[in-house]
Amino acid sequence: MTSPLPRSATKLRGARTVPSRAPRQKKSAAPVARHFAIIGAGMAGVACARTLVQAGHRVTVFEKAPQAGGRTTTLDSAFGSFDAGAQYFTVRDPRFAQALDTVPGLCKPWSANSVRVLDAAG
Repeated sequence: MTSPLPRSATKLRGARTVPSRAPRQKKSAAPVARHFAIIGAGMAGVACARTLVQAGHRVTVFEKAPQAGGRTTTLDSAFGSFDAGAQYFTVRDPRFAQALDTVPGLCKPWSANSVRVLDAAG
């Protein structure tokens, strides 16, 4: 019966023995909640703020106008209501519809109304 070779006899010239270690487990740090500032309460600003809040962050939305809506805002005057920006948009994606539903009253169905502006002569 032959005896096994001594450990030193199995090494290759110049090779190093690396101690075996269990694979390191990455420490999973809890995500740190941050505070974000969103400029503008239009569709993009509101959607961005909503996504950040859902991810656990704090959000402050700044809007210069007295109401939210951005380019989808409707201005009321003695002559009627006027769309300040885009007259309409379409909702083809259910995620977009869901985002709009999170802010009740932000958008209204669009209807084509004719506006007649009267001058001093009527």
